Amino acid sequence: MSYARESISGDHGLGVAAALAYLVAVVHLFHPTHGFARLILVLTADPGLLLADPRPFAFVVSAAAILLAVPAVIRGYPERRAFALGAGLMLVYLVGYFTWHLSGHGGFLPGREALYHGYTPIEAVTIHLTTDHWAAASVLLESALLVVLVGLLYRRE
Repeated sequence: MSYARESISGDHGLGVAAALAYLVAVVHLFHPTHGFARLILVLTADPGLLLADPRPFAFVVSAAAILLAVPAVIRGYPERRAFALGAGLMLVYLVGYFTWHLSGHGGFLPGREALYHGYTPIEAVTIHLTTDHWAAASVLLESALLVVLVGLLYRRE
């Protein structure tokens, strides 16, 4: 077995997964325009706005789930289930990000028109990822955590 596989499958891999999970949670919880502060603002102003843009709710609830999941695994929650659920959440984040931007910022939602800023969908995503450091960090962290969780899931059979 290679060193990389041993690292992912051992306690080191658990530590890496926990650290990445906490970073992903922090990025979503404190996102400057879709995190906790925005959720509180929307809930106090007009909760109906969450229908047009559900990201603040989704970001905060999923970040809270991550913050609860890491200590749960430490306290004995079944690892394989946690790894599978975490990998699923990372897929939801990644697919959600690209679906949101490829559809013109949620153009598929009722009452929302597609907005591509005058670019093709691929150009819009590329521009977002190269100019929005928060989004780039989020996608990078989510991708890294997905790889680690799949590695842990695979090695803990």
